[in-house]
Amino acid sequence: MSFNAFTLTCVYEKTSDPRDKDRFNIQCVECYHPNIYMGTKQGTVHHLLISSVHPSSNQTYAKEARVKKFSSSPVNRIRLVPIYNHLLALSNRTVTVLNMFSLETNPSFKKIQNVSQFELSQEEDKVQMVTCSSQKKVIRVLAVGVDHWDVLKEIPLAQEPVELAVDVCSACVCVGTSEQYLLCDLHTGHREALFQHGHSRLQVLVSAVGGGEFLLNGPGGLGLFVLASGVCQRPPLHWSPEVLAACMCPPYALSLQACELVVYSLLDQQCKQTVSVRGALGMVPTTDGAVVFTDRSVYTVWMSPVQEQVQRLVEQERLEEALLLLDSPQAHAVDPHRELQRSVTCQAGFHHFFQERFSETTPLFIKGELDPRELLHLFPDLHATLPEHFHPQIDHHTRAQDLRELWRTDPDTKHRYLRFLIDYLRAVRSRSAEPDLWSGCGAEEVDCALLWLYVQTADSDGLVQLVANPNACARERCEPVLTQHNRFFALGFLYQSHGKYEDAIQSWVDLAEGVHTDPSCPLSHSEVLELVVSTLRQLEDTDIVWKYAPWILHNNQETGVQIFTKPPAQAHFPPDQVLPLLETYPQARIKYLEFLIHETNSEEAGHHTHLALAYVSQSLQSHEDTETRRKLQDLLWESQCYDVSTVYDQIKPTSLHIEKAILLGRTGDHRGALSLLVQDCPDPTAAEEYCCRLSTDRSFQTTQELLLNLLNIYLTSEGRSPAALDLLQKYPQVLSGEKVLEVMPESWSVQLLSGFLVESIREMFHQSRLKKVQRALEQARLLRHKAFWIQASNTMLKLDGKQPCLLCRKPVTSPLFVHTPSGGLLHLDCANNSGTTPPTCTVPSSVK
Repeated sequence: MSFNAFTLTCVYEKTSDPRDKDRFNIQCVECYHPNIYMGTKQGTVHHLLISSVHPSSNQTYAKEARVKKFSSSPVNRIRLVPIYNHLLALSNRTVTVLNMFSLETNPSFKKIQNVSQFELSQEEDKVQMVTCSSQKKVIRVLAVGVDHWDVLKEIPLAQEPVELAVDVCSACVCVGTSEQYLLCDLHTGHREALFQHGHSRLQVLVSAVGGGEFLLNGPGGLGLFVLASGVCQRPPLHWSPEVLAACMCPPYALSLQACELVVYSLLDQQCKQTVSVRGALGMVPTTDGAVVFTDRSVYTVWMSPVQEQVQRLVEQERLEEALLLLDSPQAHAVDPHRELQRSVTCQAGFHHFFQERFSETTPLFIKGELDPRELLHLFPDLHATLPEHFHPQIDHHTRAQDLRELWRTDPDTKHRYLRFLIDYLRAVRSRSAEPDLWSGCGAEEVDCALLWLYVQTADSDGLVQLVANPNACARERCEPVLTQHNRFFALGFLYQSHGKYEDAIQSWVDLAEGVHTDPSCPLSHSEVLELVVSTLRQLEDTDIVWKYAPWILHNNQETGVQIFTKPPAQAHFPPDQVLPLLETYPQARIKYLEFLIHETNSEEAGHHTHLALAYVSQSLQSHEDTETRRKLQDLLWESQCYDVSTVYDQIKPTSLHIEKAILLGRTGDHRGALSLLVQDCPDPTAAEEYCCRLSTDRSFQTTQELLLNLLNIYLTSEGRSPAALDLLQKYPQVLSGEKVLEVMPESWSVQLLSGFLVESIREMFHQSRLKKVQRALEQARLLRHKAFWIQASNTMLKLDGKQPCLLCRKPVTSPLFVHTPSGGLLHLDCANNSGTTPPTCTVPSSVK
C-alpha cells in the first residue's frame, strides 16, 4: 500500500540446516526491551539481546545471550516479572520459575501443575497470576512474591477455560471457554457472560489492550472491543476468522494471520497496511509495536516515525487520520509535536474551508492557532487591511484562484464565505486575552477586517458593537470605509474609541440635524441626544461641553440638563457657571435648581429663592399645572433658606392665595394668612389645611390658638357660619369650650352648640382624670425609690476591691455607686452610659 504505518524487521533467524530440523522450533516469545525470550518445542529457553544497529547492514538484530534446557516438553508460554527478575515458563502443564538473566531454576518456588494457560497482572508493588486448570472448570488467582506464591481464590466456570487475558486497571479477567467469552472480577469473583463465539479451541482469542478493554475474536469474522463493564464502545474490526493473535497500538490495531500481518485503523476500522509474514505462529505486543515469530525467526514490528506517517496522510488528504495519529501517545513524544499538530490542524481546516464545511473549519483554525492573516489573504478586498510586509506561509494559490472565480459568478457563495469569516474573526477576538493575537498577528488587522465585513454584509449591530467597545481599528483605514458607505453613526464611535471626542459628537450632531443620513442608525432623534449627553458627561475637557450644551438644551431641555446633574460631569461645573447658561431654558433651569437643593443639599438662599420664583412663573403660565404648584407649596413650607419678602413681592399681585398665605405665615402673621384663605381662596378647606399643616410638630397651645383664630374669622365673615359649626364639630378636643363661648354670637342657641359642648366637657374630664392617674403613678414611683433607698441604706456592703462592676468588670472602690435590685454593683459612669436608673446609694457609713 502507499501508506506504511509499520515496518517489519527480522531480528533473529535460525539458519536452515537439515540436520537441525527437529532440534529448534520456536513455540512462544516474550519481550522486555532489550530482552527477547524464546520458548522452543524442544523444551529450551533462549535469551536474546536486541542490538540497535548492525554494523554492516544498518539493521536491527538480536544476538543470543543464554540458552537453558529445563524440560523435555515444549515450552508453551513465557511471562516475565521484572520487579523480581522472574521468568515464568509453562511446559508440560507445569509453571516453573526461572531467573530472567541466568535462566537458572528458582528452587524457592513450588511448581504449579495442571495448568493449561496463565497470565499475569502486574502493578508497582503487587503481582498476581491467573491460571486455567487443565483438570477442572476453574481459574485460580495466585499472589506472586519474591520467593513464593500463594493461592488467593478459585473462580468456578461453566465450561472449560481455553484462553484468558488480564486487565490491571479494572482487576478484571476475560476468559474464553470452549463455547463463550465471559468476564470475571478478581476481587469479588463475579462472572458475567458476554456472547457465544462458535470457534474451535485454536480460534479462541482474548487480548488485553489496556484501559480496561479487551479485543476478542468474535463470531462472523469480527474483532470486538469489550470493556470490563461488558460494553462495546468501539465499532468492530472485520478480519479473518483464522486470526492467530491481535494487539492494539493506538491509533492502530494489529491482526496476525498465518501469512500476513494486517494493520487496521481505529478511526474508520479499515485495513491500512498488509505485511507479508510467511509461516507466522504468534505475536506479543510491546510498548511501541509488536514482536512476531515463526518457527525459526523473530521479527519486530515498529511504528514508522510520526512525522513521516502524518506527512503521507496529509499528502493523501487523509487529514482526520493524521489528526487522530497526532493525538496518540507516540505523537506526543515527538519534540516538534506542537508545531506539527498546528500545521496539520490548519491544513485540515483549509480542506474543510474550500468545501464550505464551515462548522468543522472554525474549531480546527482555533485549535491550530491559525494566523488570521493567512485567511484574510484569500480575500482580495481585504488586502488593504494587511501590512505590506506580510507574506503568507501557506500556499493555496491554485485553490484561491478557483475560489475567487466562484465568488465572482456566485454572490450567494461569496456571502456565505464572508459570514464564516466574521464568525471566525469573532472567535479569534473572544479567545485573545492579550493585545496581540496568535502567531504574531496584531489585533489591528483583525478589527479592520471585521469592520469592512460588517459594512459589506450590512450587519449594523455587529458594526456598532465592534466600534463602541475597545478595539484596534486603524482610523486612517476605517474612516474612509464608514464615510463611503454612510455609516456616520458607527463613525462617531470610531472617533470616540480613538479619543477624538469632539469629532465623535460632531458626527452625531450632523446625524441628528440631518446634515448626514445613515439608514443603519438604530436610534431616534431623542436617543441620539441622550448619546451625546452621555458622552459629554464623561469628558474632562469642559470647552467641548460648553460648545455643545446650548445645542442640546435647544433641542431638549430635560435631556440637556443631565450634562450638569448626573455624575461624573457635575463635579466639573460650578453652579455659578451653569445657571447663567440656563437663563433662557426655564425647564432645564428648574431641573438644575431642584438638583442643587434636593441632591446636593444646597443651603444657598439664592438657589432656593430662584427655584421658588421659577415655580411661580411656571404656575402662572399654566394654571392647570398642579404638579408645579404642589412643588412650590412644598418648597415654601419646608425650605428655610429662601428670601420670603422677594418671593412674596412676586406672588402678591397674583391669584396664588395659598402660597401668599404660607408666606404670611412665615412672617408670623397667621391671622392675616387665615383671613386671606377664608376670604379670597376658592378652596373652602384651604384655611383648615393650613392650620393642620402648621400644627405639625407644634405644641397643643399653638394648635388651639390657630383654630380659635380661624373660628373668629369664620364668625366675623359673612356666610361662614356653617364652616364655623363644622370646625367646632371636628375639633372639640382641641378647642376650649370656655374660650369658644366667649366668642360665640348671642344669637346661637345652646342646642346648636350642644354637640360641641358635650364633647368638649368629656375631653376636659378625660384630661383631668388622666392627669390624676399620671400624678398617682409618679407618686408610686417616688415611694418605691424611697423604699429602695432606705433598704439599701440599711444594708452592710463590704468594698474590699474585689466586687466587680456588672458592665466593665472592674472593681468598685468608690463609696458612690449604683446598687441594683438584684444585688449587683455598677459604677456611676457605667450606669449612666447603659441607661440603668436604679437608685444611687451614698452610704459611706455602711461601707467597710
